[in-house]
Amino acid sequence: TAVPTETAVPPTETPTATPIPTFTPPALPLTSPNEHYWLRRPIPDGGTVWTDKVYSYGSTRGGTLRTHHGVEFYVPSGTEILAAASGTVVVAGDDLTVPYGPHTNFYGNLIVIELDSRWNNQPVYTLYGHLSEVLVSEGQHVNAQELIGLSGASGVADGAHLHFEVRLGQNSYESTRNPLLWLYPFPDFGTVAGRVTWPDGSLAREVPITLRRIDGPSRYLAGTTYADDTVNPDDLWQENFAIDDVPAGYYELVIDMGEKKIKQELWVFPYQTAFVEIVLQP
Repeated sequence: TAVPTETAVPPTETPTATPIPTFTPPALPLTSPNEHYWLRRPIPDGGTVWTDKVYSYGSTRGGTLRTHHGVEFYVPSGTEILAAASGTVVVAGDDLTVPYGPHTNFYGNLIVIELDSRWNNQPVYTLYGHLSEVLVSEGQHVNAQELIGLSGASGVADGAHLHFEVRLGQNSYESTRNPLLWLYPFPDFGTVAGRVTWPDGSLAREVPITLRRIDGPSRYLAGTTYADDTVNPDDLWQENFAIDDVPAGYYELVIDMGEKKIKQELWVFPYQTAFVEIVLQP
């Protein structure tokens, strides 16, 4: 996976006068019971624990890269990599002979862990790619946040970073899900996910999406809908986009279609997924 060189900053807009409901955070830092925020960040506290927003799951970085089947954490080579949840190591080594991605030597040094917990009676796997060093062995049981390897730039990588995936049902490149809907949100942060379609029900591909906060300091977050069907929606949400690390608050979601913009307002609550459905008109 390639390393982005810049981050797009959406243009500044003048906030519209919108009545703001009272925001009361949940009393306890718990996710909704129908969600699966099971995973801790695989980077130690104090490191770059935020996921990259430019080359997110299902995106192509503006058509310049392969559709992304995971997310990136940009950390220096040699950064400690931690198990996101407890489980058993099923792959520990490299992919020089066995392809765990689209071809051999794609992830370089990698680790795959089958989690102790199952989702809807299906096994869940986490993959850690482009490592400089693997510190566990196949068959070993690891605990959440246990040291398993060191970051690097092995395989197809332009620079040091951690490539992280969630796979559901089987340990295959075709079975990924969006990690943003599995990584536990930070305190006072939530996630926005949604499904953007055309009137005939077909999915809208690579549509740019912007979140603008209404009830607090100006803050923009951006993403796109998934580029194609080589990546999978979550079994629960059936989304085709997700944006994580969204501070709790009241937002305007904007889809820029050129001559017209589609807008929808929504609340983002701590530790929860705010879901929107939008039908575009041609």
